[in-house]
Amino acid sequence: MNKSFSLYLKELKKLNLPKGKYAIFGSGPIAIRGLRDTHDLDVIVKNDVYKDLCAKYPSQIKTKPVNCIQIGNLEIGNEWLNDPGQVDEMIDAAEIINDFPFVRLKYVLKWKKQMGREKDLKDVQLIEEYLQKSSKQK
Repeated sequence: MNKSFSLYLKELKKLNLPKGKYAIFGSGPIAIRGLRDTHDLDVIVKNDVYKDLCAKYPSQIKTKPVNCIQIGNLEIGNEWLNDPGQVDEMIDAAEIINDFPFVRLKYVLKWKKQMGREKDLKDVQLIEEYLQKSSKQK
């Protein structure tokens, strides 16, 4: 885990989000496995937490490229591929790594494939190679 990523996790810890109501998403689940570095931390939260954060940090709300709250190096959102119910499922199914909840790679893979940007396609390859190696080790 790189130094920046550790700092992002410290920022997240300071927010003191309620357990079971958030998970690290985007490149975070990739970075925690040492597959590549990340330059911020994407976090998904359940709707009640998102509303609380919007009230607490109104000047940090962004609408582009997606609705989120930018707090330092954290981007916090409550949406996923136009399927709001999926966010709760991903949070409920999160893997705990180093005391933090991370969205499972199968969801990250689906999201990266759907986004289809060059950086996402590189991540798709990293994730697929990682999953292939992991399944062979079992």
